[in-house]
Order: sequence, then C-alpha cells, then structure tokens
Amino acid sequence: MGGKFAPLMILTAASLALATRAHVALADGGAVRYSGRCGERQVTVFTSPTPLRAGFVDVSVLVQDASSGKALPDVPVAVRAYSIEREDDQIHVPATNAAATNKLLRAAQLKVSAGKWHVQVAVEGCACEPPMGFDVDVAEALPPWVETSVWIGWPAAAIALFGVHQYLARRRPHVVN
Repeated sequence: MGGKFAPLMILTAASLALATRAHVALADGGAVRYSGRCGERQVTVFTSPTPLRAGFVDVSVLVQDASSGKALPDVPVAVRAYSIEREDDQIHVPATNAAATNKLLRAAQLKVSAGKWHVQVAVEGCACEPPMGFDVDVAEALPPWVETSVWIGWPAAAIALFGVHQYLARRRPHVVN
C-alpha cells in the first residue's frame, strides 16, 4: 500500500494521533486568559482545554521580566480558583515547572466542576491590586462515549481509507508492456 496515497495516509494518521491528544492537551499552548504587568514582571496565563470543561483544567503561567521580555521560569507561582456559585468549592495549587511541558512556564492542574469560576494567580514578588485574575465559565464534562469515540473511530477511518484506495486501484486500467 504505497504510491500516491502514502502521503495522504501519513497525514491522516498524524491528524488522528493529534486528535486523540486534544482532550488531554496541556495549557502550554492553550487560550490566553490574562496578560498584564505587575511591577517589573509581565504575567501571561493560559488555560486548556478550550472550551473549559468540568474535570481537570491546566493553568500555565509565563512570567517575564517586563523590560527585557526574558522568561523567568524559576519565580514561584500559585494558582487559586474558587467557584462563584458555590462557596465551598476552592482550590489552591502551586504552579510548577514539573507540571509544564514547556519549561519556560509554570503549570498547575485544577479539578473543577461545571459553573462560573474565578481564577487568581499569585506571583512571588508581585503585589498587584487588584490581584491578577479572571473569570471563566466551565461547561459540563463531555459524556465518556464522546472521549472514547476518537479511539474507536480512528481504526474505522483507517479501514475506510484503505477501502477507498483499493476501490481506486481497481478502477485504474492496468498497462501491460
């Protein structure tokens, strides 16, 4: 099975491999939720997945020197989240380099429920008023069958592509020398 369909097969396989990681992607490339200056530091906060759903949410923080733009990956960072709708839902987690895929960032993983949440980021050496933070809406979690459908669906897609290849190969007239 090669020929002119080999690049298509490779591209399809790569796309499917990336799609299977979409629901567990880290915030190291997620949506920017906050960006602002606090003293001599520029702080940017990313979240993933997009849109946010109940379950584990990754919050990554990039701390930079405001004047030079140089990343400061060793500055301690803490993430605090609380439900706007339920007083008893509060999470306080340190963001670490170990939890981040991109080592220029610090990341924290929060387990949140559906609803409105407020997320605050505390960076050592930054005393900003008001505190750095943002509100997010967290949607209901996807049903388990949706998450597993990618795992079940990719073999079916590969089989379908093979079937299309075989159909096209049989339709093409064979040239005999």
